[in-house]
Amino acid sequence: MAALRAALLGAVLGCAAAALIPAADVKVEVLQKPFLCHRRTKWGDMMLVHYEGFLESDGSMFHSTRKHNNGQPMWFTLGIREAIKGWDKGLKDMCVGEKRKLTIPPSLAYGKEGKEISIKWLGGEHRKKI
Repeated sequence: MAALRAALLGAVLGCAAAALIPAADVKVEVLQKPFLCHRRTKWGDMMLVHYEGFLESDGSMFHSTRKHNNGQPMWFTLGIREAIKGWDKGLKDMCVGEKRKLTIPPSLAYGKEGKEISIKWLGGEHRKKI
């Protein structure tokens, strides 16, 4: 009986401890918003975006569509994981012409350890460990 109580107490404490640590989420800062917004983005929308990716650790840029993609924006479909999960969360409900700054935790990007990424575009290839 005492072993059962100890096991139940351990399970309850384990669940309570896990519940106290919320999952990291995307921080969205709206930098520019159009005066009128006729439609907001939703899952399945094709989006054409310019972006610049910076590392939080040292502020260095690891990719920019303007610098590494011949200045061309990038197409992707929202909500089907064509891009990192943080983009799917942070770009939903956006207006055409809106500019946002997303702060994306590792769990919704490339993971805690990062990974070497290879970003291909019309003019070549860019490789970097992030």
